Amino acid sequence: MLERQVVCIQPKSQFDVAWRNQNAVASSAVQRRVKASGKAAREEEGIVDIRPSREGSVPLVLPQDFSHYAVSFFFNSYVMMPALGISGSRGFLEYLYPVWLQSSENSPLRPATTSVALCLLEAWSFLDPNSPQSMARSYYAQGVSALRKRLQSTEDIDDDVIMATLMLHMYDGVTSFCAGRPHEGLHIKGSKAMIESRRRRPMKDDTSRKVLLAARGLFVGKALTAKESVSVDMLDWKTTSNEVPRSPAFDLDDIQVEVANLHASISNMMSDPETDDAIVLHTLATANELDQRLVDWRETMPEDWNPIYIQDAELIPKTVRDAGCYQGRCAIHKSVFIANMLNGHCCSRIKLQQVILACLDRLDDPFYDRTRATACDKVQNLADAICATVPYFLGDRLGVRRIDDKSVQYPHLGFNPVPSDHYEPAAAYAGIFLTQRLVELLPPGVPMRNGQRQWILGQIQRVRRVYLASPRS
Repeated sequence: MLERQVVCIQPKSQFDVAWRNQNAVASSAVQRRVKASGKAAREEEGIVDIRPSREGSVPLVLPQDFSHYAVSFFFNSYVMMPALGISGSRGFLEYLYPVWLQSSENSPLRPATTSVALCLLEAWSFLDPNSPQSMARSYYAQGVSALRKRLQSTEDIDDDVIMATLMLHMYDGVTSFCAGRPHEGLHIKGSKAMIESRRRRPMKDDTSRKVLLAARGLFVGKALTAKESVSVDMLDWKTTSNEVPRSPAFDLDDIQVEVANLHASISNMMSDPETDDAIVLHTLATANELDQRLVDWRETMPEDWNPIYIQDAELIPKTVRDAGCYQGRCAIHKSVFIANMLNGHCCSRIKLQQVILACLDRLDDPFYDRTRATACDKVQNLADAICATVPYFLGDRLGVRRIDDKSVQYPHLGFNPVPSDHYEPAAAYAGIFLTQRLVELLPPGVPMRNGQRQWILGQIQRVRRVYLASPRS
């Protein structure tokens, strides 16, 4: 590690380094717990409770300050992924490293990133990042303090300030996931004015422009999940970034801004008995038009982004089928990030079908019975597509495994082995990616196949066992 905390990218995997020359009792205790939880998961098919014990010699915190190692671990395991050649497919983390390198020692980005890194390292070390003894908490507090100080100064809001806000948001997301509580997203609620200030200043390079577009994607995603509206000004953000080549990720965000606003407006409109049928028909037409735009987006994306479906369930490893494979459906994607983006695309289309069904309920006309049946079929097919990604994300994981464990079985094509660069990203991101998308299928208004809702609930519980996340109360 160089001075100024410049991250030296290490060869994968370096997880063992975390325990090198450390307390032998803590190390052996962790290894015993890994073996015990893995054995229990295999024998009981993941049914047992494998939440971490805080008894005996298992430490409540990491034995010493691992902040430098944690940052290196985080960049290697979560940030420095193989390039896909298309901007925006990995969200704001795609642009973290160049902004980090250019940030100063007193930038709020430094402690904010370290808080996320330590939080994830503690979680993968089977420690509780929500514990009062968590080392990540102090760095989180430093990040909040440094951000407040920077905003109160006369300094310009630069890329590192925007990125620091997003990293503090990520810390809240990880700790919320581990505790099984909703992620409120407090840090991004007040950041839109900050970004507007940044937009009024000259952009240094493409990275600055892409940071803004990536932040917009985060805002839109949260609005879609929370059924909130989005300022239409966000459609103008791309004018700040005209020099950035268009990408499927940024184009999808453009459409989803409008999807979020339509989906958020439907509750108030449908609950008002004075709503005129002409307004309902206009909403119905808008939903159909947006759905067609999403279909068109899917047809214009790169060809190798399309998933490959394994038609014969016998070609899927038995341990993967036993762990969770809905009606034999299994899709293999180019990357976990593209799989998540396409799942988000499916969720947006499902929301539009919900709008269409709400409009048809309001019109209450037998003329639309066929339209209603078509919308229900679309929802079920889209839900099937999301369920088909579960084996790709989780493989045969049933309990706690190491982030770099290559003994995990994943579906693959024929005699072609699982790509070596799939194991770690799948382990790193599957928990949050799957939880976010599967939960969106559970509202009562989403028409599901018989037994599909129960299967999804079972897979959400499986994710929580795999990642030692607390169940929601």
